[in-house]
Amino acid sequence: MAGAGLSSCKDFLDVKPNDRFTGADYWRNANDARMGVNAAYSQLRDQYTKCIQYNFADFRPGNYDFWNKNNFRAIAQNDLRSSAITGTDGANVPRENWETWWKSIAAANLAVARIGGMNASQIGDIEKAQLIGEARFVRSYVYYCLVQNYGNVPFQFSPYELDMKPRISHVDILDSCIVDLRKAADALPVVYNDPTFRAVRATKGAALTLMAHMYMWQAGFDKPRAEELNRKAAAACKEVMDLKVYKLLPYEDELIDNIFKGRSEEGIWEISMDVNYGNITGNFISQWVLHQPIIASATNVYGGLGSEITIKREYLDILYPPGESDNRFTLWFDDPYNSVNPQSQMFLKYSSVSDPIARRYDANMIVFRYSGLLLLRAEALANTGDSDGARELLNEVRRRAQASEFVGIDGQVLKDAIFLERVRELWGEGHRWFDLVRTGRVTDISQCENALSQDEFDRGAWTWPIPIAAMRKNPKITQTAYWAQ
Repeated sequence: MAGAGLSSCKDFLDVKPNDRFTGADYWRNANDARMGVNAAYSQLRDQYTKCIQYNFADFRPGNYDFWNKNNFRAIAQNDLRSSAITGTDGANVPRENWETWWKSIAAANLAVARIGGMNASQIGDIEKAQLIGEARFVRSYVYYCLVQNYGNVPFQFSPYELDMKPRISHVDILDSCIVDLRKAADALPVVYNDPTFRAVRATKGAALTLMAHMYMWQAGFDKPRAEELNRKAAAACKEVMDLKVYKLLPYEDELIDNIFKGRSEEGIWEISMDVNYGNITGNFISQWVLHQPIIASATNVYGGLGSEITIKREYLDILYPPGESDNRFTLWFDDPYNSVNPQSQMFLKYSSVSDPIARRYDANMIVFRYSGLLLLRAEALANTGDSDGARELLNEVRRRAQASEFVGIDGQVLKDAIFLERVRELWGEGHRWFDLVRTGRVTDISQCENALSQDEFDRGAWTWPIPIAAMRKNPKITQTAYWAQ
């Protein structure tokens, strides 16, 4: 099933929602419907470009030398009230402003309702269902991000309810989103005819992958349903695999940029940041882990040959034990042990640079990738007793990296190996903190440099504080217990 004709990718990225979407003279034809859905996408991308949303989950567990990046150090120490967290790098946005998330949800809610009311003379049935499916996906993805950032949040699918809402259980919110995503998956295309839409517009595979991640998040908090949720996650992952449109691409020098530039056969869902469409942000990991000659260095530290942050040697040795072969270590790192100077290490995963002097990158923000999906299914299988199935998926990812296969031991050892493989495989892609939280490993000092106590975790220390402005605007919203102290 291929997607119906839509506006160009350039138009898709440029749309900004405004009052015209709520007017009586709007929502009269297919182009209006497309623009309404594009508005939801546009707000979502704005959230990612104006702050560190994409990468704070990589930094918050620690295991980096942050050098002079005191804002990132404060995040890694869970000192989220720190005055060091300022507007630099958009580090303060999650703490102080969540409005862009809600604007995206509002645009999606309106699109679902208004497109649903359009008749056959205004829009074809296939495109109508597809656009509603896209809007459902976007709002569910935004709720997933809100849940990961803040835990319990207000919840609303109707564009017409004006009553202020209190925060409700994040597990319950995801239950509602999963129902919505199943409807989206049934309506969305497997692929689009336009190759520029690959991975950056919602598809059936993206909806199912998001469902699987929601199930696994719920399993970490809803212990009575944990086995059922793990089984559902494994099944959703299998549905994606059975689509036969994604595959692991070789980790070879000539192909690696294609994978992490985006829109590859491995990409499932990405935030489009293609420089050809004018998408530019400074709040992206490449800014901080590269230096000359790949990009103009942000500082003159070590004559411009120093990265602003570097992975600590002791943790790098956990990820890639010395003497063990792994193409990811070879391809993704330059001077990993800082032999030239203390900050000379570079992480090369996102090194597709369009303008080294202006420090502009030509790479999407990759949210869901096929290797991550395989490892998520492996985790779910291991949690439900299918060690053989879990081990095979784990080794499929390791074989691609030309790393030695995991053999033998089941139980917790296998689960830990799968978790570490997700850390290794998805480093720099914004998953680590959330994986630590949902698996409970965030309280384990061996897994997280600045681990939380169980009491801190239970009181919500894993979240960001609810923005004060949001509580002023809506008195029904209360602060998370840990951040209210």
